[in-house]
Amino acid sequence: MLLIDKLTVVTMDERRRILGDAAIVVNQDRIEAVGDAAALRADYPNAERLDGDGMVAIPGLIDAHCHADQSLLRGLGDKMHWIPFLDDVIEPYLVKRDPADGVLANALAMTEMLRGGTTCFVSPNVDPRDDYASLTRTVGELGIRAVLGRFIVPADGPDSADVASQTVADAAAVMKEWHLAQNGLVHMWFGLMVPRVAGDTVHPEFYREVAETSQDMGVGIVYHFCSEPEDAAYIVEEFGVRPAEWSRDHNALGENVLLINGCQMTLDEIQILAETGTQLVHSPVANMKMATGVLRLTDCLKAGVNVALGTDGALNNNSYDMFGEMKAACLLANSTCKSAAAMTAETALEMATLGGARAIGRAHELGSIEPGKLADLVLVDLRRVHSYPIHDVVSNLVFASNGGNVHTVFVNGRKVVEGGDVIGIDQADLLKQARARAESVRQQ
Repeated sequence: MLLIDKLTVVTMDERRRILGDAAIVVNQDRIEAVGDAAALRADYPNAERLDGDGMVAIPGLIDAHCHADQSLLRGLGDKMHWIPFLDDVIEPYLVKRDPADGVLANALAMTEMLRGGTTCFVSPNVDPRDDYASLTRTVGELGIRAVLGRFIVPADGPDSADVASQTVADAAAVMKEWHLAQNGLVHMWFGLMVPRVAGDTVHPEFYREVAETSQDMGVGIVYHFCSEPEDAAYIVEEFGVRPAEWSRDHNALGENVLLINGCQMTLDEIQILAETGTQLVHSPVANMKMATGVLRLTDCLKAGVNVALGTDGALNNNSYDMFGEMKAACLLANSTCKSAAAMTAETALEMATLGGARAIGRAHELGSIEPGKLADLVLVDLRRVHSYPIHDVVSNLVFASNGGNVHTVFVNGRKVVEGGDVIGIDQADLLKQARARAESVRQQ
């Protein structure tokens, strides 16, 4: 039993309580109690004590769109729109990539994420050629939660129920091998391929099989959706419907489906997402950097669509800092809506915590600091020149903080960051490996 003392706790519970002079009691991997520090000290006199020293406790941040395998490419995607970005950087890298480089890139990204308070991430396009044994082992060693979207494409040739069944069964067999690995830290999803550019073919039986198998397995589906002007226009021109209509008609929407970006959606499409209970993740920094479009965020929220936040990746964001993503979401919405109150800090924090938990179907155990939930906790030190004084704790978290404010992180009740450093990893060696392999990758 662990009692974390002397905290301000931003609970994100149903009442969105912010508790001063508070404590959190952790029992193995779960939160046992949250409340007045003096009362909990009396109730748990034998608990191990951790002095929170006036820090702010928030739920672990959830990066719901994170290409964690691209960290070795940081800085190589600047000034690019998505077509040369994919064709000139991503595809050549994936074709030549040593699986060990994929694991190294993930380790570098996961270390950055943990240091910045991200306790869970969704990687939507995990290459089938990757070394899953080493990748999942690294997840477990670092202690972060990973939702790995095993990329799945339809088989070449005509669409048929038999071919689709075999294609999906082959992918599912691999997914089942690693799903819930590393004490449940690893979750395997389908990373779906859908038409986006000229030449992409349509496979209704394949999409149906993915949808049915995901339901049978109790896992999710994630894919890039309506992200760019070109991919939305392609769907309209080729199929005569809007992207959300196409996805709905091809069994690719629903409560266990997480759509990435949605920058080109109409109001009618937003309503389709709301009606189907489909999840959405917003990546404002990468969207702005690549000039791919602007999500109608306030319209989505008003319609009742659950929206999470994601960084996208080191290649087209150059960072995995979810604090920056929260701030950018507010600034972009306020600017486009021409209202300083269009997006609040409170809503941004909810998107990064509870919104992310809902997006991965785990709001019952993640996203807030409440008894019974998993102990994914972040202690933030706001006593820095750039985040002090504190008149409004949530405002300071969203508008004045960054990943460097994170002091201590727990995932599943295990302390994985202390004093801003990830526990159990030789960071100097990690950076040395990354530098060497990045140089090799750049020269390819």
